[in-house]
Amino acid sequence: MDDRNNKRDLVLAPSEYAYMQDVTKGIVKTYTGPTVINPTAQERPVVFQPGRKIFEPCSLEQAVQQIAIAPEGYYLILKNPSIKDDHPNPGGVYPSPDLEVGRKINITGPCAFALWPGQMVKLVQGHHLRSNQYLLVRIYNEDEARKNWGKAIIKPAASEGDAAASAPAPARAPADLTVGKLLIIKGTEVSFYIPPTGVGVVPDEAGNWVRDALTLERLEYCILVDQNGKKRYERGPQVVFPEPTEAFLTKDGARKFRAVELNEIQGLHVKVIAPYAEHGRDYKEGDELFITGKETAIYFPREEHSLVRYDGREKHFAVAVPAGEGRYVMNRKTGAIRMVHGPAMLLPNPVDEVIVRRVLGDRECMTWYPGNVDALAYNRSLRQLDDGGGRIGAVSEGEVQKQKGQRAAVAQQVAMGPGAAEAAAAGQALDRSNSYTRPRTLIFNTKYEGVPSMSVWVGYAVLVVDKQGHRRVEQGPKNLLLEYDETLEVVQLSTGTPKTSDRLVETVFLRVLNNKVSDRCIVETADHVAVTLGYSMRVSFEGEPLRWFEVENYVKFLCDHVRSVLKGAVKKHNIEYFYAQSVEIIRDTILGKASEPDGGAAGASKAGDGADKVPRSGMKFAENGMRITDIEILEVQIDHEQISELLGEAQHEAVAANVALLRARRSLDMTEKREAIARGEAEARAETARRLAELEVAATSDRLRVALASAQSELEHAEAQKATAAARNAVTDTDHAAELARQRSASELQTEFATAQQKLVLEAMKAEVEAAVQRFGAAQSGFSEALLALSNQEVLAKVAEAMSVQAFVGGKTLTDVIDKVFAGSPLAGLMDRVKSRVASGSNGESLTLPNG
Repeated sequence: MDDRNNKRDLVLAPSEYAYMQDVTKGIVKTYTGPTVINPTAQERPVVFQPGRKIFEPCSLEQAVQQIAIAPEGYYLILKNPSIKDDHPNPGGVYPSPDLEVGRKINITGPCAFALWPGQMVKLVQGHHLRSNQYLLVRIYNEDEARKNWGKAIIKPAASEGDAAASAPAPARAPADLTVGKLLIIKGTEVSFYIPPTGVGVVPDEAGNWVRDALTLERLEYCILVDQNGKKRYERGPQVVFPEPTEAFLTKDGARKFRAVELNEIQGLHVKVIAPYAEHGRDYKEGDELFITGKETAIYFPREEHSLVRYDGREKHFAVAVPAGEGRYVMNRKTGAIRMVHGPAMLLPNPVDEVIVRRVLGDRECMTWYPGNVDALAYNRSLRQLDDGGGRIGAVSEGEVQKQKGQRAAVAQQVAMGPGAAEAAAAGQALDRSNSYTRPRTLIFNTKYEGVPSMSVWVGYAVLVVDKQGHRRVEQGPKNLLLEYDETLEVVQLSTGTPKTSDRLVETVFLRVLNNKVSDRCIVETADHVAVTLGYSMRVSFEGEPLRWFEVENYVKFLCDHVRSVLKGAVKKHNIEYFYAQSVEIIRDTILGKASEPDGGAAGASKAGDGADKVPRSGMKFAENGMRITDIEILEVQIDHEQISELLGEAQHEAVAANVALLRARRSLDMTEKREAIARGEAEARAETARRLAELEVAATSDRLRVALASAQSELEHAEAQKATAAARNAVTDTDHAAELARQRSASELQTEFATAQQKLVLEAMKAEVEAAVQRFGAAQSGFSEALLALSNQEVLAKVAEAMSVQAFVGGKTLTDVIDKVFAGSPLAGLMDRVKSRVASGSNGESLTLPNG
């Protein structure tokens, strides 16, 4: 046992305290350590139970309690403080003071004190806030809160762009501090917070003081709901702090949601629940909108919008309408149904339109799709979905898809696997598979989902009728799509041979080209013999297509008329003639008689060949544009047995006679052919001889032509040689003429040159003569003797020679010429004297020539 139990004393350490109650007065005293408690008989240890708010007796050991200690960064929430706002001092005994029961104060650490009896304390760590966290505080004492608001421990959050941030908003006391008022302390403004007295932090449902704000990334949004029911929508990226009276709207445990991504073939049906204006347009409460990816690729919900869900689905997807198919779209306001032809991506506006499917009746299925059991079963299943809600014969696409929805959801979950949702939510990991991932593949199976369609084959036609009474004929080949109010006219056809109305076939397809109708009828000849005819008619429809369907059962109409015509035609002939000419008679009656190309008399065609020179006109029916273009006779049978036998015997005899005649004709033909062969051989031999002679003549003629050709070739060769020689001579003559021309040109050039030289010489001589005349004028003496001397011919010849052009050209002067002329003559002395006188005359002396 503890020593304190043995001594019956209670020793308290410095950080301990205990309560002792006087059992006679009920007073509770407080003992604070360090001290020793010596309990008397009237005292007992007690302990205060905060839960039940009572003092309970206990042992001394259980009475020892730890004092309240708040380190730095913590604070104490003290209930029932003393009126004096004091605490028991250490190491003493104190009676219970008066307490402010029901009051609560906050004491910031560091602090340590013992509690008065009846006090309750709670140690709380100071609230550290990140930027995406916040505190929800409530005002429980307006006066204390306003008085102590500045005593709150507030550390501002560090600003990214400004280190010296201004005082945070919580540091300034709000104007409204009504009791019960809730406030938000945001982590973006305060990083550490200890509330003052009068303000208390409200824990969340899990007991946590600090609450997490909502961090929104791009394409994310959240919804906050106020206590008054008003919603607030916030978009990312941002940190969203709720208002004190707001709470995050959660769905499947998630507080944030992805924006709706839309493309051109997706849309959302939205109902306006509150009026607002956007982009210059006013929206009233109750308006319905259809938002597609064309105008809004990313859609964020807003408080004025409410998404309209169909079977739990919000997004509307376009329906692929392949080429050759269609879809019915009904206007929800007017009830009008239109057809959309493919190829197209059909995205109807759910505000006004809805895709519907047409339900066909059993008769329509059997006539439009003969033998198609699947189409019949499908339309029966659609009739089971028809709820009779006012659209008889139409089933909305939503009703059909609802039946498939559950199976499709299960198949999608199986295909995605159990971890698909987790992988999509994480968004940060890159998962790769070792197996081959198939590309996205769309499988179209729209056989029964769209507009009832049918293929009209070649040679067929259908009559389309709508509820307004409009009619049109569609001819194949064609893929026919019917409007919602359109149906096909049903025609009835007789069956059997002969054709009767006992069992009619109903169909919507009319064979308009080369239709074959077989029938049988009994006719009677002029001699009252019954004959059964079997025939097959080839029928086509011509003219205005709408007339083709004027007769409901054209087979019965055709067969009845043909039977009547055949009976009247056969009645004109006896059995023998008719039996022999039955095919021609029947064809002429039904198709008309064949005529020659020039329009002459009708020629007889071979029975059953149908190869008329001019096509027969055929039998026409003005009622429905039907015309019989050909008929094949399948059977001509005489019903009376004896008459048939008689005709058979007569035919036998005729055949025997024809055989004998045929044999004789064959013998004659053989004889004629033999003689013809003999004549042919003789003619061939004669022809051979004639041909040999002609060939010999032709050979001789060819040899003659060769000889003539050879002679002609030699003549032509000689003529060529002659022409060559003439050409050569012409060339020689041309060369000679050219040479003569060159020589003549050179001579003329030389003559012109000599003439020019002579002219120059003459001019020089003229000048020289004039000078000589002047000189001779000075020497008159002895000039007569010179003249006499010049009369001598020999002397004149010498003078002329001396005075020639060559003498002047040789560069001799006149004095040299005279000396040469008169040298060795009697005038030589005279010439000497003349020269001396001339020379002296130049010095002033005159020259006189002797007379005589």
